Amino acid sequence: MNGWNVLEPLLLGISTGTWCVMYCAPLTLPFLFGRENPTYRKNAGLVGLFLGGRLASYAIVGIALGALGALAATAFDPVLARKLSYGAFIVTGAALLLESVVPGKARPCKARCARMVRNFVASDGCVAALTGLGAGLHICPPFWAAAARAVSSANAVSGSAYFLLFYVGTLPFFLPLLGIPFLSAKAPFVRRVARIAQLMLGIYFVIFAGLYPVVFGGL
Repeated sequence: MNGWNVLEPLLLGISTGTWCVMYCAPLTLPFLFGRENPTYRKNAGLVGLFLGGRLASYAIVGIALGALGALAATAFDPVLARKLSYGAFIVTGAALLLESVVPGKARPCKARCARMVRNFVASDGCVAALTGLGAGLHICPPFWAAAARAVSSANAVSGSAYFLLFYVGTLPFFLPLLGIPFLSAKAPFVRRVARIAQLMLGIYFVIFAGLYPVVFGGL
């Protein structure tokens, strides 16, 4: 990649970073604000896992599109994009819904198997990573632009590098998430509101944004 090609995905990420934050905020804010006894270290870890999930999605898509090259240009159509988005909505919604219904510090479960399942689906880190993975698979206009450039590279390494640099360009817009523990300490009631919002978002993403269009939309 020459200097211009390196600069291009960074500028694309920087110029569309507000779009990414606007999409991710409804997923991340209720979850992060709803944690018990939030600390800066724990919050930073959860933000990192969420962003790591996004990074994994971008890397996988970049490698796939770059490797497929011209074939992806015909296969990656709007119908496929909608299918991926519906799947992403279901994944993120399910993660938020399960964690809000069975929170990590819920009353103890006597059955070992049930406890293991609860700990997995209700793990803060698991939810953060799955939410980031689902958010990264949502096909938005900036994602389409990056996808088109990754396809034109016809190379798995270049396609992945393009998405990774695009991702880096969006990162500065997520820095305010690191200040959530400060806001939570100033307004404790926000945690209760956030838990309710997380439950409602989980239901919305699973049923109305995911399953409903799949079942009744003919996809």
